[in-house]
Amino acid sequence: MATIANHPTSTWRTILETAMYANSVRTTSMSELYDLARRQPEVIATSEPMYKPEQFGLPEDAVLLVSNDGSIVGRTAKARNLVRSFNQKEKDKFQVLLREAVFQFNLQPGLHLEGIVGLHADFMVKCHLVSPESDAKNMLDWGMNFLPYMEPWASAYEKSTPMEEPDIIVLADQNWSHPDFPHGCVIIDEAHNCIAILGLRYFGERKKGTLTLAWTIGVRRNMVACHGGIKSIGNAPPVAVFGLSGSGKSSITNSLDHDGYLRPEEKVTVIHDDAFLIDLEKDSSVALEPSLFDKTDAVSFDDPLLPYFYSAQNVGVTTTPEGKRRIVAQDIRNPNGRCIKSRDMFHHADSCKRPGLLIWLQKDTSLPPISKVKDTDLAVAMGASLSTMRAKGVENVDAKELSKLVIEPFANPFRVHSLLEDCEQFRKLFNMGCECFIMNTHAFGTLGNLVDIPKELSLAIVTELVRGNIKWREWRSFPGLMLPRDDSALFGADYRKKYQPHRDKEYLTFLKNRLQDRITFLSHKRDEEEDMANVFIAPLFQARHVIDKFICPELYG
Repeated sequence: MATIANHPTSTWRTILETAMYANSVRTTSMSELYDLARRQPEVIATSEPMYKPEQFGLPEDAVLLVSNDGSIVGRTAKARNLVRSFNQKEKDKFQVLLREAVFQFNLQPGLHLEGIVGLHADFMVKCHLVSPESDAKNMLDWGMNFLPYMEPWASAYEKSTPMEEPDIIVLADQNWSHPDFPHGCVIIDEAHNCIAILGLRYFGERKKGTLTLAWTIGVRRNMVACHGGIKSIGNAPPVAVFGLSGSGKSSITNSLDHDGYLRPEEKVTVIHDDAFLIDLEKDSSVALEPSLFDKTDAVSFDDPLLPYFYSAQNVGVTTTPEGKRRIVAQDIRNPNGRCIKSRDMFHHADSCKRPGLLIWLQKDTSLPPISKVKDTDLAVAMGASLSTMRAKGVENVDAKELSKLVIEPFANPFRVHSLLEDCEQFRKLFNMGCECFIMNTHAFGTLGNLVDIPKELSLAIVTELVRGNIKWREWRSFPGLMLPRDDSALFGADYRKKYQPHRDKEYLTFLKNRLQDRITFLSHKRDEEEDMANVFIAPLFQARHVIDKFICPELYG
């Protein structure tokens, strides 16, 4: 439960909160939003029934609504502006801009929807989404992605643990435009739990903006902010996987049988595949959303999971000979088609214990499919320098950027609190006994000599990790990391041939260069942003030094 008591005031928050009370803004409900969204010009009412609409106060015959955004169908990171990074001149400039944006917003009919982020009594925060009436579909989706403030959730919120935090405020105006901000403008004041999302249609901006503030609240309460998935398998400690879209995070988290590798008694309980918090004091992990915001690239025309859909975005629609309007997914219309769907499609829970295994999913071809990190500071460093490739269409970036390896600390591009805070929180988690692993889910080898890593292998590896069946040996070329010792027995006779790191100069030089990329990135965070500590860079320097010895032994005697 969030409270405003004893919290300092903020110019940014005051501007946004005041917008909620204008004559043009009225409090809305999920039922009104559904009716408005059905009449929204660009929205399509399909013949697909919505999953359990009555829980939101909607008619039993409510149908799946489809909205499409136009040219941009992903997040726009370059629109983001952090209040804490502004100098005085920038602060004055953006406050003027925000006041004018709110003035223009209040000249059109506006809606205010109350919601809740967090599914556990230990962490539930009230949220407010304020948007134009013409954005009813996005508001409806926001209510279904989180929890609308209605029964039974309102009563659960009132009984939840009190927190000295102000409610989250999200103001989103897709109609805003400004010549100086052709890609839109997002202003985030995480210290006071508020965000303005201006000129951006994509629903994911509203979802991730809300989560950004919730994660920051959690960190202030000695929690670990997690953009990842977490589940338990049988009686084993929960396993958490961290990775950007396209890394296999959802595929691993939501798989119920690991493509047949799991035994019947190894029952999977999914907490969430995208956002959760680890409470270090209460030894628990809590989900922040009751639904899943998933890609539809693998959703077929008659997919058995369609009945669990609440909503869809950026997908096609066609008419059958019987006159039925059906969804056309599989990213045929555009990349990054999305849906909001219920977790009822599998066994799930809202919380579990803190994870006993943590996996960094990295698309770094210098790394084998699996390695174990035995050094705590190196475990943090490899997470803080998590390397991957951007998933096509998920982000609004230049096509050339999609092919580049990028570093995204802890796979969380939505973090607005300091990186060093995240490092310290993850170190606490590892010091409490959580084991750390690195999985490369893309391909292994040097450029021009890559061997793909299939999803089936990744699922088999996770299965054996959870069972504790993998025996480890030192990776002499990379101190602090360990490799499977009995890999061929567990993962097939060709595992060693395909994925065994070797010591030829070409591979070691490639490994060293990728390691240097991590050192350079974290050193920049330390030297220019003052947001990194030497203790988390030193293990990478040590590993690079050892690799140098293997490459040029004659220089080291």
